[in-house]
Amino acid sequence: MKHIVEVLIPTKFEPLPVEITYTVPPFEVVVETWQNRDPAKGYTLFRQFIVDWDQQDKLTDDVLIAYLIKWPGTDMAIFDAWAEHMKDVIAKNLSAFPAPSCTLN
Repeated sequence: MKHIVEVLIPTKFEPLPVEITYTVPPFEVVVETWQNRDPAKGYTLFRQFIVDWDQQDKLTDDVLIAYLIKWPGTDMAIFDAWAEHMKDVIAKNLSAFPAPSCTLN
């Protein structure tokens, strides 16, 4: 399942809006990404979340690597946008199921 979300990448001057197409990676990747503080390692982790990303033209992986290294906070902006989006997806999916019965058998 793919989801497109606009993310504001922090830069020196003003945030750069980028549309990111996310997918849901394995849970272990989510935890490792959340704990990661190494921008150089961030790329390999984020590639498991990101199917595509663009502004007006499709951006390359080299640009993603440069953003992750040059602009502190890029990793958290991407991860936070994914996490917020997933909260909405999970809430929507949960609302599709009936509430469990509270009666005892």
